[in-house]
Amino acid sequence: MQIKTLAAGIAAVVVLLVGSSGAASAFNPQPDPPGFGIVSINPDQTIRLNVVCWEHTVDGVPPGPCHGDLMFHDMAGNVVAIQTVKLGPGQAAFLDFTLVRGANPLNPTGIEPCWIPDPTSGRALPTTEVFDTQSGRVTLHVNPLTPRISIVENNSRGR
Repeated sequence: MQIKTLAAGIAAVVVLLVGSSGAASAFNPQPDPPGFGIVSINPDQTIRLNVVCWEHTVDGVPPGPCHGDLMFHDMAGNVVAIQTVKLGPGQAAFLDFTLVRGANPLNPTGIEPCWIPDPTSGRALPTTEVFDTQSGRVTLHVNPLTPRISIVENNSRGR
């Protein structure tokens, strides 16, 4: 009986110590890049990933050059298009992807746009659009889940 009571007491103390210690956390000075979800396109459409290098001072921090990779992944995670860019403040770039001709027009294909900034990159803002390849008419415009511009800068105070 005493052993069961002692074991229960030790277990209770351990639970209290672990529960009161709290979770450890740390500040990440380089937040995750803005993220997109899967975007469906048809064979008669083109998906375009745009990125612009922010040209304005934020919280007294001047703009810097933006370097990184624009890319598209298919539903299996394969890279289907990639372009490395080096932009000065105020400059922009884009990457297009169109499905291979002959694809089933009734079967939309999922494509994931992806912007991977270089760790030393300035503030770059990506967007994605889907447009009709023949007419150029935009059918979808997507903004990623993007942190506030004041926390996108490396070593920012993150206000």
